[in-house]
Amino acid sequence: MEILLNLKNQICSLGVPLYAAFEEIGTEGTGGLWSEIFLRCSQVMKEQRMDAGSAWKKAISENRGLLPLESSDWDSIDDFGELLGKSDRYNQEAVLDMARESIAVLEKKAEEAVRTKGKLYRNLGALCGAAVVILLI
Repeated sequence: MEILLNLKNQICSLGVPLYAAFEEIGTEGTGGLWSEIFLRCSQVMKEQRMDAGSAWKKAISENRGLLPLESSDWDSIDDFGELLGKSDRYNQEAVLDMARESIAVLEKKAEEAVRTKGKLYRNLGALCGAAVVILLI
């Protein structure tokens, strides 16, 4: 969420070109694993002269193994890339706001999955441990 807000400020408020905004976000290092994706996207845009959407898809596909996301989450992230750089600054602001809302929904879904599956795996671990103890006795 913070990364998208930073991207929005750089592109819409400051008028920084998209590849430079990606590079700035990547070099700040505040995005964790996403920093590498943003740096790679900037690099692809500069070196291979790709548009932002194509560079985003390439960077995402190269770094897909870094983040443990479900395929539906990856689809949402890919869709975000389709809209990057396709409009002027004012419309790009709306695109980034929409992406932030989408990521907020994904975040809530992930938190719910952690609560549900975390409880399940903790209980399963305790039951497996008890079963091993019973078998050993």
